[in-house]
Amino acid sequence: MIGYVGSMPGKVFSEREFTLVKKILAPGETIDKHNHPGFTVLVTIVKGEIKVVLNDDEDREFKPGKVLKFDGENYISIEAMQPSEFFVTLIKKDN
Repeated sequence: MIGYVGSMPGKVFSEREFTLVKKILAPGETIDKHNHPGFTVLVTIVKGEIKVVLNDDEDREFKPGKVLKFDGENYISIEAMQPSEFFVTLIKKDN
C-alpha cells in the first residue's frame, strides 16, 4: 500500500520526525494548559471553532481554514466554542 488514510480521533500517524493527532471536542470541552518541548506545533482547524490561549497571555479564536504554528516550549490550552475537530502536528526539532 502506497498511502495510508487515518481518520479516528487520537494518534493518526506517529513517525520518527512527527506525530499527527486528531482531536474532537464538544462545546465547552477543554484541553488543559500543557506544552510540547522539543517540537514545533501546528494546530489545523477543520470543523467548528476553538479558543486557543498561549502562555496565559495570547488568546485567539480559530475557525476552519486557519493554521496556528508555535514553538512547543510555549504553553497552550484550548476550549471548544462549538463542536470542533482539529489536527495537532508535532514536528521534532533538529537538535
